[in-house]
Amino acid sequence: MERKYLTIIVGLILSIVLFIVIIILGGFKIAGHQLIPPEYISDFIVIFPGTIFTDILLIYGLPIVFFLVYYAISPHLIWVYIKVHKFFYRMLRRPSKYGVFKLGTNVKAGRLFYRALIVSLFAFSIAFLVVEMVSPGLFRANMVPESFEEVYALNFAEAVFLGTFAICPIIIVIFFPIWQLEDSGVVSYRVFHDERMPADIQGVHSIYNNTLLGYAGFSTIISWIILISDIFIKVPNLGAAILTPIIIIILPFLVTGILAIPIYLYEHFFDRNKERLMAKLEKFDFPEITIPHFEEMKK
Repeated sequence: MERKYLTIIVGLILSIVLFIVIIILGGFKIAGHQLIPPEYISDFIVIFPGTIFTDILLIYGLPIVFFLVYYAISPHLIWVYIKVHKFFYRMLRRPSKYGVFKLGTNVKAGRLFYRALIVSLFAFSIAFLVVEMVSPGLFRANMVPESFEEVYALNFAEAVFLGTFAICPIIIVIFFPIWQLEDSGVVSYRVFHDERMPADIQGVHSIYNNTLLGYAGFSTIISWIILISDIFIKVPNLGAAILTPIIIIILPFLVTGILAIPIYLYEHFFDRNKERLMAKLEKFDFPEITIPHFEEMKK
């Protein structure tokens, strides 16, 4: 196994350990009370059918299925992303020209982990939004009424926890073509010969990546503040419940584990998929763009 996969493998192991711990604790009782709510074992994510065991299969299996679907349609899907980019610049700004910048081939482990983390942060923030606007009962079974503030605050946080695992397999579909655009070197460029503006060269992925990254970072911080402050305000004697805010904080790092296999598949099939994309782009006369090295520019 290549070293670049080290960080996502660690995430995969941690996520598996998390589920094992939940299952083990679900079988223990202290003073007649289960350490893990029984609905975690009997239902886990309510929106998924079956028990925690079938839910785990779906959590790890759905991202693989979505990658295979993406792989089948990726050249056409990525072309849609490029067309949307063209439409945006044509409507709001000066139209861009497009080309392909030749990139290197190395990928570091930190980069793959960073990608997985952004997806999990985005999924976490979307889960919080869905729980807040729709219903916590969409993900968590046996929600107490909102009038029971102390327990409801914990249940709400648990619903976000479960919702993140449910939404993450779907969210990754949005990011596959963005990564493909970035890794394939597809860029847009505009030159302003008669204006006091520098040339504008950027990856086509940038407008998508920066938007999603900005939303994921900002909304995650806001979600953390709301969830954690709500727990500390409404639950006066936390006790063992102190684990809930801790898990909420580290949750995005744990969720990266369920993205390990689809990211591995993305990397494994990248060269083949890039050839398919380049073959499609050749039909639209995307030139290869070369930016000279600094030493060459000095001559």
